[in-house]
Amino acid sequence: IWTPAWTLVAGALALGAFDFISSGSRVAKRGLISQKPPVYGTFTPSFARLGVIALALAAVAGVIVFMIARRDRMRSIWVLLIATALLLSFAAAVAVVNGSTKAYTDPLERKRPADYQIDVHVVRELGVRTFIREHPTLLPQLKSVHSRTHPPGPVIVFSVLQSVFPKHLVPRAVALAFLSSLILIPTWFLTRKMYGERAASYAVLLLAVAPAPAIFGFTSMDAVFATLLATAGVLLFFGLGPDGDVRLAFVAGLVAGFMTILTYGVAFVVAAGLAHSLITRKRRAGGVLAAAAAGGVVALIAMRLVLGYDLSASFRAGYKILADESDRSYLYWIFGNPAVWLTFAGLPIAALSVRELIERRPQFLIALFIPLLLIDLNHKFAAETERIGQFAYPFIAAAAGGWLARWEGSERRPGAVALMVTVTALQAILLEALFYTFW
Repeated sequence: IWTPAWTLVAGALALGAFDFISSGSRVAKRGLISQKPPVYGTFTPSFARLGVIALALAAVAGVIVFMIARRDRMRSIWVLLIATALLLSFAAAVAVVNGSTKAYTDPLERKRPADYQIDVHVVRELGVRTFIREHPTLLPQLKSVHSRTHPPGPVIVFSVLQSVFPKHLVPRAVALAFLSSLILIPTWFLTRKMYGERAASYAVLLLAVAPAPAIFGFTSMDAVFATLLATAGVLLFFGLGPDGDVRLAFVAGLVAGFMTILTYGVAFVVAAGLAHSLITRKRRAGGVLAAAAAGGVVALIAMRLVLGYDLSASFRAGYKILADESDRSYLYWIFGNPAVWLTFAGLPIAALSVRELIERRPQFLIALFIPLLLIDLNHKFAAETERIGQFAYPFIAAAAGGWLARWEGSERRPGAVALMVTVTALQAILLEALFYTFW
């Protein structure tokens, strides 16, 4: 039992030491509005009565996990349903830890700084196809920084939600949070393929109460992107891996291609899939890579013909705006980004996945270092990897679940597993109580 305990202690000390050093470092604060690097937020301690709901759910999560972990086997559909319901409800509880229910609808009515919703009227005035076709030339006129630096898809999503729920903001917020909670589905399939069904249960249950999914489920569109990118990423890992075939690779490329209308972050996922294929297939990678590339090209051509979407023009226009408004490149974040990313993964996921990486060096986890390194080296995203890198949480959760299932072996240690889930949930509550995280 001391093996995971010391692993968690070592992980906590390492991240805690970096956080302590960062707090007093001038270079850590340079170019950021954050008061407490490496966390991308302001240090505003606040815990209201509503926070008791989150504490109660953390306890309930521990009980649920204990009951699941003590069984030899449980139907996968039930584990997924329970974990998804837990993530959605826990995210709702964590959002109001500070006592303000405005957290639910803040992304839908935020004006300072403005977010996607403020530009929905442009879509309604021009129509969806015209907005997409004219997107590169429209960017300077849009008010939200995210609308001007992202593809046209997110604004259209907000427009569709407004059409479906024209008078009420809460259903729109719940719809986005529900999409965010579906990140557990690709997590489940990836972990089951790599480590087995029991490991998959542990991975989704840990991720269901992890800080990033819980904190950003109702507050950031990046959580929705994470679900879509993780799905595309898992498909790429399956299609391009040693057991994949050209048909699955083509579908994976097709999905990744369609995702480009929602976020340019799909480039990081494609980089991970490419690295995974080269690591696992080596000389035999040509066929599946060509199939995946063909799928991506087909998706882009289809969107160009049907919607008028020009990926290259939109990206170049958005990147120019981003380059003009941001310059945060310095050595500190080469270390700061991994630290904040692991912090928001939750201590058990972070510590156990690092241990799995050291012990077994899983190829799918090694492949993730390439896109995460690209995020680190890209000076536009300094201090934002706890949100931008969310697509990678399923992969490290899979490694953590795999290590935990192997450590448990033929025995059943439901108490230890439940304790790790409870620790993860309490860490999410603590982070929300201490910080106001941006965007």
